[in-house]
Amino acid sequence: MIKILVFLSMIFIGLAGIISAAIPPLQKDIYTARDKVLPALVHIQPVITDYRTGKMVKQSVVGSGIIFHRDGYVVTNYHVAGKSERIICTLYDKEQVKAELVGGDPLTDIAIIKLDLSAYKGRLNIAEFGNSDSVQVGEYVMAMGSPLALSRSVSCGVISTTDRFFSGDVRLPSGERTGIYNNWIQTDAAINPGNSGGPLVNLEGKIIGINSRATMFANNIGFAIPINIVKFVTNSILTSGKVVRSWIGVQCQELQNLEGWFGTAVNEGVLIASIDSKSPAENAGLKAGDVILKVNGRSVSARFEEELPSFYKLIADYPVGTRLTLDVLRGDQQLAVEVTTQELGDILGEDLECKDWGFTVKNITKQMAVDNQLDDTLGVFVSGVKRVGPAGDAGLRRGDVIKGIDEKPVNSFQEFYDRYTELTSAKTQRALLTIRRLGSTKFVLIKVESSESEKEDN
Repeated sequence: MIKILVFLSMIFIGLAGIISAAIPPLQKDIYTARDKVLPALVHIQPVITDYRTGKMVKQSVVGSGIIFHRDGYVVTNYHVAGKSERIICTLYDKEQVKAELVGGDPLTDIAIIKLDLSAYKGRLNIAEFGNSDSVQVGEYVMAMGSPLALSRSVSCGVISTTDRFFSGDVRLPSGERTGIYNNWIQTDAAINPGNSGGPLVNLEGKIIGINSRATMFANNIGFAIPINIVKFVTNSILTSGKVVRSWIGVQCQELQNLEGWFGTAVNEGVLIASIDSKSPAENAGLKAGDVILKVNGRSVSARFEEELPSFYKLIADYPVGTRLTLDVLRGDQQLAVEVTTQELGDILGEDLECKDWGFTVKNITKQMAVDNQLDDTLGVFVSGVKRVGPAGDAGLRRGDVIKGIDEKPVNSFQEFYDRYTELTSAKTQRALLTIRRLGSTKFVLIKVESSESEKEDN
């Protein structure tokens, strides 16, 4: 009997060896990498607040995330959880736990949430971050997540390019500008809505990107935020509660085809296209048309658009208050210009729903002023207008800046809030808004017959 058992066990071992040998090496690597990361994948169901329609709207969305810290921290996209009020997460063992937002950075579309593990009895799985600087075009990768709100899945492909750049005013689905400080990894691994926030994984089972964007105008094109950017952002949020960046107030453009005019060599210098008002760059005397050759002795170049994020990040990564020496080419002269960095400050303004008047406003931050080409941060920004309501009937538009109410200046969010509250509490039926629109001053008369809240109650 013992001999028979030994013989059978040898047969089974032999068959297992044959089956194992029959699996191609690439397939083995995929299985191994999958098993390292998939248990740390999280399905995220947040309830977010949206003000873009002119009123406060709460809606449920879906996305993905990956556990990267033993204390239950999960990294995902800002546009998934950055405006969340309530979050439910489903873990690998199908257990659901609550989570809360720790912090987010719309400029890179990264957010961190923390799982409530107080009642969780399962085993928490942690994924490992890799090095996105070592990623190569043609490298095999896997995109993991919950596409279209389905259960967790894996799609395979290769890296198409490592430094995809999107020109123009790039916005998140939630409306904020993004991509100033990073390019994207492009892959043909399928990334669909719901994959957002999930990991892009190499065959070593390490995360080299966080899935962020899916394109609707082409097939087999998806994008991920490089993990080295993610590591910087997550470390900043966990240590400081936010991402602190230096700012000097220059807007730059690529030098391609302009080297001859400005007198620079190929791959030399960064061209300043404009200077932000009241910025350190303006105070230091920098001008549009200057070419920055060096920053603190370090040569810089932006011949192509995709090199601009690296230049902005170079400035942003200096400690706030750093005195920089810029070697600048102006005409046929080389100058040494000293400029002291300031903190970029809050990216997002505080939101307010003006329910009785039918629109929403946002506090104007320094970055918002730059993004929307505003002269300053005074007043409040109209973030949305209801189609039917006093503001919509009066012709108020999204993007208008309210500078005054009833011919009295409104210089801050708090001043606007106080004035709005005073007028609506008094059941005032008319209010004259002084606004700035496309560089011109206009007046908008709000007429309220009865409050919006009363209409909705009826």
